[in-house]
Amino acid sequence: MQQEDDLRGLAKVMDFMRALSILFVVINIYWFCYGAIKEWGINIGVVDKILLGFNRTAGLFTSILWTKIFAVVFLALSCLGTKGVKDEKITWNKIYVCLGVGFVFFFLNWWLLLRRYRW
Repeated sequence: MQQEDDLRGLAKVMDFMRALSILFVVINIYWFCYGAIKEWGINIGVVDKILLGFNRTAGLFTSILWTKIFAVVFLALSCLGTKGVKDEKITWNKIYVCLGVGFVFFFLNWWLLLRRYRW
């Protein structure tokens, strides 16, 4: 019984870490694409004040890479704590290709922001 409770607790912690990872990505989009979001008429004043205060104390938004790095770290930690199911169709070559493509799309997309909105 104790082991089942431990596994449920670990699963909740891993889900929370995944949720934090998604939250960091959403915050990154909101912060660095604020010009487009404001142009669309979406204005959440309370969130703006919270994020400005958080940036003033923590400096998380000083660079576009910091929030992305935090998101990847929380996602990697949640993946390390979760046991996966073996699937014979997944090979190391496919994993490396997906990691490479994901790295390019996630970390090297700063030029999309430069086209229309200046930081």
